[in-house]
Amino acid sequence: MALVKCKECGEQVSTKAKTCPKCGAKAPKKTSLFTWLVLLLIIYVIYAVNQSPTSSVSKSSIQNPKLQASSSKSTKTAQSQKLTSPKMTWTHSNSKDEMTGKESAYASSPIIEPTKKMDFPYSDTTAWLGVGCDGKKEWAYIGFNKAPNLTDTDTEDGYNLIRTRIKWDGKIENITLTQYWGASFIHFRDDKSIISNIANSNSVLLELKWYGEQKTHFEFPLNGSSTALKNIRSLCSKYKRMNE
Repeated sequence: MALVKCKECGEQVSTKAKTCPKCGAKAPKKTSLFTWLVLLLIIYVIYAVNQSPTSSVSKSSIQNPKLQASSSKSTKTAQSQKLTSPKMTWTHSNSKDEMTGKESAYASSPIIEPTKKMDFPYSDTTAWLGVGCDGKKEWAYIGFNKAPNLTDTDTEDGYNLIRTRIKWDGKIENITLTQYWGASFIHFRDDKSIISNIANSNSVLLELKWYGEQKTHFEFPLNGSSTALKNIRSLCSKYKRMNE
């Protein structure tokens, strides 16, 4: 039998007694072992939570504003890299005429769609801007996945003249192009000026009109165009000697 001291008179009282036999005060109860175990468990849980990695990181971030800013900046940079797609760039290639043995080189923009899709049967139209050379001359052209059915043209002997507008870095110019009947390529008439603009401009927008459609616009990327032109000119300087 355990004894505890009465809070009122100090007399030893049994833990089983309900009142003190001397003063009649309510007898104090001794804390049970189970109660102590529960209290210790609660204290341990609170301690463990305060020592968790998440809590440590949070405290470090609060105490060190530079660390918090660096972490936030890293997160934003990673998100930006995911959202930003790589820039489309120009490429170059070469070809050889199997019959004559003469070679030529080509610089080409990425293949694009018009800024606004046309209706059927032109809805799948794509195009690219290109420059070719063979060691003797250079020419600029636009290629399409299928022959463009253009209007507002002047019919000549075997070809059509297309009078339209082009915009380089916000500057609008009137130009003339040539399309041989049934061809899927249209060629610029002023090659030298067009090629110079391709090499030195940041943006280009071409306007064309298909039968039954509103005016259609193509915005060709110019990223890497000057490098691609240097590459084909290097090739064509060799072709000049070979093709003579």
